[in-house]
Amino acid sequence: MKALVLPLAQAVEVNAAGGKAHTLARLIALGMPVPDGVVITCAGLETFLEATGLRASIDDGLEPEAIRSLVMAAPVPRLLDAQIRAAVAPLGRGPFAVRSSGVGEDGSSASFAGQFDSILHVHDGALIDAVRACWASCWSARALAYRRVHGCDGAAMAVVIQRQVDAAAAGVLFTRNPDPCSVNAPDMVVEYGTGLADRLVAGEVDPGRLYLSRATLTVTDESCTEEHAAARRILAAPLLKQLGAMAMRLEEFFGTPQDIEWAVTADGNLSIVQARPITTRTSPQTAATVLWSNANVSENFPEPVSPLLYSIASAGYYHYFRNLGRAFAVSRYRLAAMDAPLRTIIGVHGARIYYNLTNIHAVLRMAPFGERLAEAFNLFVGVRRVAEQPTGMRTWKETRHRVLAGLEVVRIAAAVVWQFLFLQRRLRTFERTADRFASQTTREAIHGRPLAGLGALLAAFIDIRCHRWKNASLCDTAAMVCYAVLKNLLARGGFTEATHTRLLRALPGVPSSQPALRLWELSRRIVEDPALRALFEREASATVLAALEATERFAPFRAELHSFLGTWGFRSSGELMLTTATLEEEPEPVIALLQQYAGAAGESPEDAIARMAAERRAETRSVLRSLASRKPWLVLPTLLVLRWTQAAVACRERARLKQALLYTRCRRVALAIGDTLVTSGRLPDRDAIFMLTWQEIDEVCSGRAMFPRDLASLTALRRLAHATESAYIPPDTFYLPPAGVLAATQHVARTLRVREASPKGSPHTTLRGTTACGGQVSSRAAVLAGIHEAHRLQRGDVLVTRQTDPGWAPVFCLISGLVIERGGMLSHGAIIAREFGLPCIVGVANATGEIPHGARVTVNADDGFCRVEAAA
Repeated sequence: MKALVLPLAQAVEVNAAGGKAHTLARLIALGMPVPDGVVITCAGLETFLEATGLRASIDDGLEPEAIRSLVMAAPVPRLLDAQIRAAVAPLGRGPFAVRSSGVGEDGSSASFAGQFDSILHVHDGALIDAVRACWASCWSARALAYRRVHGCDGAAMAVVIQRQVDAAAAGVLFTRNPDPCSVNAPDMVVEYGTGLADRLVAGEVDPGRLYLSRATLTVTDESCTEEHAAARRILAAPLLKQLGAMAMRLEEFFGTPQDIEWAVTADGNLSIVQARPITTRTSPQTAATVLWSNANVSENFPEPVSPLLYSIASAGYYHYFRNLGRAFAVSRYRLAAMDAPLRTIIGVHGARIYYNLTNIHAVLRMAPFGERLAEAFNLFVGVRRVAEQPTGMRTWKETRHRVLAGLEVVRIAAAVVWQFLFLQRRLRTFERTADRFASQTTREAIHGRPLAGLGALLAAFIDIRCHRWKNASLCDTAAMVCYAVLKNLLARGGFTEATHTRLLRALPGVPSSQPALRLWELSRRIVEDPALRALFEREASATVLAALEATERFAPFRAELHSFLGTWGFRSSGELMLTTATLEEEPEPVIALLQQYAGAAGESPEDAIARMAAERRAETRSVLRSLASRKPWLVLPTLLVLRWTQAAVACRERARLKQALLYTRCRRVALAIGDTLVTSGRLPDRDAIFMLTWQEIDEVCSGRAMFPRDLASLTALRRLAHATESAYIPPDTFYLPPAGVLAATQHVARTLRVREASPKGSPHTTLRGTTACGGQVSSRAAVLAGIHEAHRLQRGDVLVTRQTDPGWAPVFCLISGLVIERGGMLSHGAIIAREFGLPCIVGVANATGEIPHGARVTVNADDGFCRVEAAA
């Protein structure tokens, strides 16, 4: 005799227990947290139909609606009723979830999702009625139509009765993104809501959504509304990692991507309610395997780049990473394996530079602790996705020999210590190299220099960029690694996310704030001089500049201004772009900033930095005292790593200062070459030089060019192509096939949408990001597209912008907080915000579109969110 009711764990025969029950039994056998339950087998339904005489009526072709009515009205046979109640008794009095388990349901070709009824919140007294309702759904119009489409004959159904989870949050997880064209294509997709997932699955509510990296099980992207904020708080990182790990295990066990329904209680107990194959899917791995991102690199190169700049960057990034590998004593065979991905470490889309994160992560995985390094790199640049390892590219774990690998680890460790032990000395060597090149490229030094001599100067810059940049890259690496280790140590010590940012405020030796301090001093000269004050208050910046140059009375101030421009004029927004004029060339933005400074009162930047430094020292003492009382073994490593991190961040900023000096001097040399070629009639204008690569310029300057008389037509053609390509603005992050080209239809315009303040009574908007500097502030939002819009700022505003670079530093004296769409924890915006103690959140998606200009915004950088307040 066939069993009519079974414990769920014994539902091992799919033809007897149906697809859903059979899968749940396999999950239980795997040790997954499945709610207790029983299954009324398909034989139970047949027993019911035979005992009530409904089988004959069905075979005679009775209308489906009539069958449904009869099923709901017919009594369940006494024997079956007793077996059901006896089996369910150990589960308690409810509530229960009563769900169908049809034969063929949750299969790889047909899921039957939503075709049969599921009844929730069922208590003991209504249990049999719920079972009948489940059976009756076999003859619903939607179930019959579905069976016809999929060629399924007959109605064989079991019914699962489970203890219902008291869910505070629930949802579904797709182990592979069902949309292969999505920017998140390789990630797992998690959709969630508050309470049980029934309304979510039925499509009655819009879910919260987040994406989990398959490599790290960390969130790579998300969208969450206020409606689901409570559920999102429950889905903390450890629980998401637990869910993701379970999902990956299930995908591996079943051998196919899975659609997993889950629920979690308020105290964090996770249950798997259902798992089935994703029935229709095109693998993103066949459609798009290369992960591209402009994170961090867009800070250096925010606009479309010229062929000259791309040729320099392409060679520079290759040697940057390769020379680091050599400095850290990576074996020759590993360096050889890294060579191909290193040569395509960056690329251009829409004439903009992007990181090839697939290759960067692949290279990092070839080193010891590769996954940790990939995570540290992501934290460094401000990206959340970790690319999957390309097929055929080995990781460190897949080493040729364990003993040789162990020896290599020892050698690498020794090399790392040796390189970082003398980091300050190595940095000074790089600074001397940059200063020497700068002394050779003054206006006086290059004036009248022949073409061959100018070409030699360009070649000297390329030599520095490719072969003498190691000491600067060591500063980057030290800052990246130390920062990640510090954050991890403080997390282990039980401190909040924002603690480490407060320990890095107002660091000594960071040069990024110096232009702002010097401008403030100049602005005090203006305030003290009535004539200067009147000039700056009443006239436009161009008029002010002309008056300063023409009026002898202003000579002392003019001399100070020229001194500032000579010392700091190369530090400007877009300073690495080559095509962007420096402040020394076009000083009007400096005049506009001085006008803002002169009208500002209150605490000076120097006093603000001193106050922040005192608070940093007090916070450091507090952290160390707390560790000493709770976890004394962490005191010494935390103190050491903190000092290393502070020193490394300062070293990195010093290296970036000299990088800007070198690139602006490269611009000067390139323009001098352009002037020479214009004079000889080979170029139409000096800026056309930027349409050539450095290799082509080198050939022209040395007389080796193959087509020396066609430069004008070549640059004209490239200008046209560059303008066409620049008109397309790709997404910040996307996937492409190897050697793929982003189609024009895939480009998404990223224009700044400046909105006015929200109308009265509109609900507030909450946006999340990553804390770069802790603190809280509430003030007016100034949404700016670039530093050229600084005149729209009011003292005390919260600056909201897409990204910042060192040219923004003077603005930071005028604001009270900072919200940035792009950037990582060690971006310039984050570092300078910490210099001035400004609450700062980076990585806030679409902040410039969601926050209206002029609205009141609250920045809670301690918890990593900002809120646009509703208008009163």
